[in-house]
Amino acid sequence: MTTATGSAAAEGIALDPGEERRYRERTPRSLELLERTKPLIPTGHGGGMWYQLPYPVLLERGKGSRIWDVDGNEYLDLRLGDWVMILGHANEPVRDAVVAQLEKGTQFGSPDWDLSYRMASLLIERMPSLERVRFLVSGTEANLLALRLARAHTGKTKLAKMQGSYHGHSDHMVTGSSTTAIAQVAAGIHRGVLEELVELPFNDPDGAEDVLERNAAQVAAVIVEPVQGGAGMIPATKEFLRRLREVTERLGIVLIFDEVVTFAIAYGGAQAWFGVTPDLTTMSKAIGGGLPLSAVGGRAEIMDLLDPDLHAGLAPVTSVSTFGGNLASLAAGIACLEQLTPEVHARIQSVGDRARNGIDELGSSYDIPLHSSGLGHLFGMHWAPERVVDYRTRMEVDRQKIVNLHLALMNEGYYQMSLGYFLLSAEVTADDIDGFLAALDDALRRLGYA
Repeated sequence: MTTATGSAAAEGIALDPGEERRYRERTPRSLELLERTKPLIPTGHGGGMWYQLPYPVLLERGKGSRIWDVDGNEYLDLRLGDWVMILGHANEPVRDAVVAQLEKGTQFGSPDWDLSYRMASLLIERMPSLERVRFLVSGTEANLLALRLARAHTGKTKLAKMQGSYHGHSDHMVTGSSTTAIAQVAAGIHRGVLEELVELPFNDPDGAEDVLERNAAQVAAVIVEPVQGGAGMIPATKEFLRRLREVTERLGIVLIFDEVVTFAIAYGGAQAWFGVTPDLTTMSKAIGGGLPLSAVGGRAEIMDLLDPDLHAGLAPVTSVSTFGGNLASLAAGIACLEQLTPEVHARIQSVGDRARNGIDELGSSYDIPLHSSGLGHLFGMHWAPERVVDYRTRMEVDRQKIVNLHLALMNEGYYQMSLGYFLLSAEVTADDIDGFLAALDDALRRLGYA
């Protein structure tokens, strides 16, 4: 208990005593097992996102839209294994495809003539920008390769990203640029990476164009999330993305859409939704059907830099990923994509609209600064004086209120990220969202926020 309470204090968050007591009473086994694991594994989490106050619940099984923790508590899953389980848990076609592949083999170390061809075909058919595809394992790995391809294609070295963006944990992507903000370099990263970065204001077409015009001779690529996930489920505007497309094309800069999170927004991803075609696209999370898989795809002219047969036997860009295109992951991904029809995407969008509109209505009815953000299967909940549309407005969010609302919702059986971020699977229904909104209404009144 000491460690968890200290963690909350270190974050500057005062948890509601009643909700914290109830949480601890419901989840003693989670805390016990977490404290047993932490001496062996930092934070107790083997690799993913661990942040949750006063401590994370530990989950042991899931089915459809429901999950159960080690204390036997049932939750509606609004986190989806950190953005991954778009079809819900224990999806039978995905399970059957993986089991069938396990019987044949999972890793051979040779070109795959079947699953990789079928998976690439499915991606190219639905994503407007893809002419060639290369498989990897994680979103970080996919973004690293996309940025390297852009540098090789343009002969330039600088990389441009948005304020508040998240593109994985590579050195450049966890570093803040000194061009438009105070320089921020994470521990263990050389300050020299700052010289290779340019930061753009998100959802500010004029501001972004001005920065790119001034740095055009050095900038190889602009990488952008069509919806900023880690920054609060903040959608770009169509005007912003279309201006980025026009400016980068004019200045000879490669435009990369990071669709690691946004792939499942619509049939064809966010680029289809917004009607903007990038040069390169990175994908992961939902495309693997619950198993590790990522991909880079885009214009043949750029992707062909990976092909030695087109360059006298020596590819200009090297990419070797041992588990990229792992057969079990490809089998799961194919089974997943075959179920993500336009009708399924439309249904998820409808349920997402119900959640977003319901949060906004609660904010209006109580005259409190509570509102939503998001698109498709993504939605955020913010307590802020202005509607959250970029990094600046996101930094005005009252984190203490959001964290306590999260805690109260966890106690009512709604599993989510403690920052007020939510995800929807195809298994979540309109009735589920009505229950969520009723629980949120109760939490607002119970905490004295309404």
